[in-house]
Amino acid sequence: VEEATRTKTEAEASLAIVMQKVADIEAECARLDEKLNGAVSEKERVEAQAAACLEKLELAERLVNGLADEYKRWTETVKELKDLQMKLIGNCLLASAFVGYISPFSMSFRVQLWKDAWTGDISSR
Repeated sequence: VEEATRTKTEAEASLAIVMQKVADIEAECARLDEKLNGAVSEKERVEAQAAACLEKLELAERLVNGLADEYKRWTETVKELKDLQMKLIGNCLLASAFVGYISPFSMSFRVQLWKDAWTGDISSR
């Protein structure tokens, strides 16, 4: 009986040591699980932030490309407006001369003056 009691006591002591090791290992597993969950949530946050940045980058590229197209269109418009500015004085002169000078003449004479004489003279200047 004494030996059985001693064996039982030793077994309980061994069991207590093993149970303590199991508790320590479970605590370490819980700590590592918490660390893993934190790392996974951080990874998901960073991935979401990267996706948002990629979306903003795509929008910025579309905006820049759209503005490049607008730059071409604006450049052409400025060129056309400068050309019209150069022609404005001649057009005004031609219109005022037509109204003020050749309106009482016949149609054939007006066309001859307008196309042959005045337009050529204004274009040359």
